[in-house]
Amino acid sequence: MVRQVTDSIIASDEEGRAYRGGVFQPVDETSLEDAPDHGAFAVRGHGPPFKHVARIARVPRLRHVLGPSVIALGMGLGSGEFILWPNLIAVNGYSIWWLFWVGVITQFLVISEIERWTMATGESTFAGMARLDRAAFWPWFFLVATLASFFWPGWASQSAEFLAQIVLALDGPALPWQPIALALLACIWFGLAASKIVYNALERFEIALVLGFFPLLGITLLVVGIVPSDVADLAKGAVSIGSAPAALLTGDQFPTLLLAVAYAGTGGTLLLAQSLWIRDKGFGMSIHQGRIAGIRGKNEAISATGFVFDARDEVSLSRFKGWMRVAERELFLTFVVLTILSVIITCMLVTATLGTDNPELAGDLTAMITLQGERIEAIGGLGLRIMFILGGAFVIFSTQLAIVDTVTRITGSIFFERYGRRTRFWTQKRTFLVFLTAFVLASMGIIAASWFGGEALAALQPDFLLLIAGPFTMSSMFAFTLVIGVMNVKRLPAELAPPMWKRWGMIWAAILWGWFTVEQLSRTAMSLAGVDRAAVETLTAHPIRIALYALWLMSVSWFALRLLRSSERTERARE
Repeated sequence: MVRQVTDSIIASDEEGRAYRGGVFQPVDETSLEDAPDHGAFAVRGHGPPFKHVARIARVPRLRHVLGPSVIALGMGLGSGEFILWPNLIAVNGYSIWWLFWVGVITQFLVISEIERWTMATGESTFAGMARLDRAAFWPWFFLVATLASFFWPGWASQSAEFLAQIVLALDGPALPWQPIALALLACIWFGLAASKIVYNALERFEIALVLGFFPLLGITLLVVGIVPSDVADLAKGAVSIGSAPAALLTGDQFPTLLLAVAYAGTGGTLLLAQSLWIRDKGFGMSIHQGRIAGIRGKNEAISATGFVFDARDEVSLSRFKGWMRVAERELFLTFVVLTILSVIITCMLVTATLGTDNPELAGDLTAMITLQGERIEAIGGLGLRIMFILGGAFVIFSTQLAIVDTVTRITGSIFFERYGRRTRFWTQKRTFLVFLTAFVLASMGIIAASWFGGEALAALQPDFLLLIAGPFTMSSMFAFTLVIGVMNVKRLPAELAPPMWKRWGMIWAAILWGWFTVEQLSRTAMSLAGVDRAAVETLTAHPIRIALYALWLMSVSWFALRLLRSSERTERARE
């Protein structure tokens, strides 16, 4: 009997192996009934009725679904993990290291909730947001937020800067970083556009780059040597919750901190792409939604609606809970654990080479890597320096690759779902390719402007192109935490909604990311109003700051009430 129950929930090895390349099982929607307006089904809202499918797919084993979180890992490694957090540690020491792991765990909680809607309905999280109001405000809002945050090719620029350093270290010519960055972006376009299934190409590339990162940086750390006092300081910093030097909120440090907390893992609206990646992988009910194809691939149908099952069905409910467990394990092992390990390596490496009292390096990311390279060469020779810089160039390139895919995927999916599917021209494949080409060309335009723009555009350097995304990134994270939390609690059946500990986790995310958002907005508004810089950077009470903090506290209070108080519909579903 137990064997029969297990077989009805767990996929066979043959079924499971199919998920390695992504699974798409199209269904004849005309043969499916519309899901009833009942507490056991997701709320239709302002959108087409869901299609009622008898049961959700059986659950594959963890080894068969590894992949989506590796992409998130690859994005985070090249930004926060290799550059931003080592810079903060080199300036402030390990007393602030607790902020990193707290940030990673917070992202884990939110990303797992981003996955929930897609596994329960097959729809992207953006399609779910569109059901919240007639104008589909939130998908369009996050399309704009994505472009504002990631329009800047900072990671390609930084990777190109490192490759130019390698050429110079090998007694080659002093190359400008711009032509190298242009070549890297061209490679990214070709790699994504020429694929059959875009997700599969991205996943394999990210896995290869991540596998190359850890050996290169790990060997460098072993040769340079682990300083025992650094290990003790890191362990102490991990539990020193709440401690932080006052200088962390001043000068060039706060913009770095803002982006580093956002990139304690991946960051910004890029987190929302997890919904699109697991859809292409075929998690849960998304098995019935088509995948994005490249030039050599064929269009697969993306339904105009989602597919749902009766949450009262015990087998389907057990399968859904199994999907959530395996998705959370995949996210925890490949995102949380490896992200924390990567920062331990990079922070140990920076303190072993540069120490922890370097205020002059605050916000100067390129200078930090250059000094590290010189110190590593003095210890282990030129080859070790090349290994270190090459590892950094690899992982930052992987970040830019994933960002190009993600920005294209998010903006293209929103455009297609809200407008393109109503036309004959805008297929999902064509939408992706057009948006990919436009985004890469725009990024190339920024790099070309920094190359030929003269004094007027001299600020468009790698460090600037990285840090400029900070305010947009953090504020968008605060916004979608509120939207996703309310959507999952109020729009899904009670049986599929997040448990109470997850709801508290979402409230915590709103507190953490909301504070950074409101503080950045306060500083910007106060600076524009001509307030003294010392008052801006020392959390001094000011009418502007007080007003914005009041709005933040009101929004978090409203959010907590919505998540913690059961609705009448939820109560009916439990009866």
